[in-house]
Formats: sequence, C-alpha cells, structure tokens
Amino acid sequence: MIVWSGAARIALYVVALLSLILAVRELGWIKFRLPERKLQTEKVWAHQFGFVLASAMWGLHIGLGFATRITYGGFWLLVAAILALGNPAFGAVLMLSYWMGRVLPLWLAPVLLSSSDEVFESTEAVFDHGFVYHRLVGIGLAWSAGLTILLAMSA
Repeated sequence: MIVWSGAARIALYVVALLSLILAVRELGWIKFRLPERKLQTEKVWAHQFGFVLASAMWGLHIGLGFATRITYGGFWLLVAAILALGNPAFGAVLMLSYWMGRVLPLWLAPVLLSSSDEVFESTEAVFDHGFVYHRLVGIGLAWSAGLTILLAMSA
C-alpha cells in the first residue's frame, strides 16, 4: 500500500487535471498550442559520424521529445507525472517505456509487412487519419486522469 504525503497527493491531482485538459484538447473540444521546439536534427551528423552513429544520435535527439515537434498531449502528461512523483529512476523507466512504445511499431512494421509498399501505405494511413489518432490519445488521457485520481485517493 502506498502512503502519499499531502504534497504528493496534490501533485497527483494536478497531473489528473492536466490529463483532463489535454484529453479535451485531443478530442477537439478546445484548441491550444503545445509547448515545442521546432528543431530539425542535424543532417551534417551523417557526414561527420557515419550513418549508424548519426542514426543513434538522431534517435536520441528526437526520442527525448524536448528537442522536436510535439503533436499530441500525451508526452506532456508523461513529463508532468515524472515531475510530480519526483523519482528519477521511475522517471527514467517511464521515459524508456514511452520511447519503446514509440519505436517498436517502426522496427516491427518492415518485419510484419511483406513489401516496402505496404510499409509506406501503413505510414500514410496513420497520417491520413490523424484525427482518429488524436481521439484515441484523448481517450487514453481521460483514462489516465481517472487512474491518477484513484492513485491520489489511495491511502
């Protein structure tokens, strides 16, 4: 059983509120821009470090999320939860889990699909139906808000 301090409980309620606000945004009921840095990875890295090392550098640069475009609110909820809980080890595991969830579909798609045309078509399908993706993220954020409230209420 987890015992939360008063400050931790308040932080969790703030995270739950942020989750609800982001869910409403993703569902399209309100509109506001998310904080982001519109940066591109450095193309020159491929020439300086070779393609393999440059790919790893690009993955780290983009994968951290703070140095690239953020198009949905789930990332910021994750950051808020890590800050609220204040546990660096838990935060590192949570960010690694987030990264794996983002990269596994890209790694597995070529293996699961038989032709490169199918990979391209599946990627296009995701981008063509971005509104569906945002709605699903909104539902996930609403679910996260509920779970966070339950977590904060646990004694």
